[in-house]
Amino acid sequence: MFLSNFVESYQKELASIKSILKESPRGMTVTDISRKMKINRNSVAKYMDILLISGHVEMVTFGPAKVFFPSRRIPISTMLNFTSDFMILLDKELKVVQVNENFLSLMDIERESILGNRINDSSKAFFKNPEVLTNIKNALDGKESTIETSFLNGPDELYFKIKHIPTTFDDGEPGVILIIEDITKQKRTEGKLTQAVKEWETTFNSITDMISIHDKDFNIVKVNKAFAEFLQDKSEKFIGKKCYEIIHGTKKSHSNCPCQKIQLIKKSSIVEFFEPHLGKHLEVSAYPIINEEGEISGSIHIIKDITERKNS
Repeated sequence: MFLSNFVESYQKELASIKSILKESPRGMTVTDISRKMKINRNSVAKYMDILLISGHVEMVTFGPAKVFFPSRRIPISTMLNFTSDFMILLDKELKVVQVNENFLSLMDIERESILGNRINDSSKAFFKNPEVLTNIKNALDGKESTIETSFLNGPDELYFKIKHIPTTFDDGEPGVILIIEDITKQKRTEGKLTQAVKEWETTFNSITDMISIHDKDFNIVKVNKAFAEFLQDKSEKFIGKKCYEIIHGTKKSHSNCPCQKIQLIKKSSIVEFFEPHLGKHLEVSAYPIINEEGEISGSIHIIKDITERKNS
């Protein structure tokens, strides 16, 4: 409060110093300002300390000399509207000090109806979120945090990432800046991808043929339910194993291995063979997975048990 009272008591002198500095783009020392204003250096030095602390001037040191310039600060009201995010500035009593146009539009409110009012008194769902309020209070104690949350805006559920950033006003009192990023589109996309993965998994596991996906080094990446049931084990048991270890029970690839064949011809291949390790006649269809560079990055195998056909 001392800083605030001092600034109010010496508004005329401080305004004169700022005006003088604006006319001197190369900057001025305390001595220069003292001569210009015709007051003693000690008083000017005291004024300059206050202007420096409050952010109204900037200082550069040239050897033993301290040279002062007008601050190049952008007014916070202008800065808030530079960003596409939603921003709101609160004081220690949770009163709204400043807010940008994007936030007003999001909340469908007028600036006059929110400035100077406590957010606790607002009927908006955003300000009723307990996690938001807790982190605002933590920010007033100097603790920065980021959370993700959602709230209903009419019929729509909106998702936001909120940064709670501690700040300090010119009078030394604490405040909080909320930087709110709309991540609704991202969250909805993630939801669609999750649903698509679930649907793919359901389809993959509903196919009665045995399917396995391999990398280019013959390691099994994924198998479907039919594959695991055929070999009477859990799907996870096969992941990372060499396909020839599982199918042929060997330490190297089969002489009629479709994996090797498709890596040479870069086309699908179908082979039939009797596998003594399993005691089954198998038909294996292998399809190459081609990456953007035109190289084979893996393969998909569809295995049919044709033992009954072969024995009939």
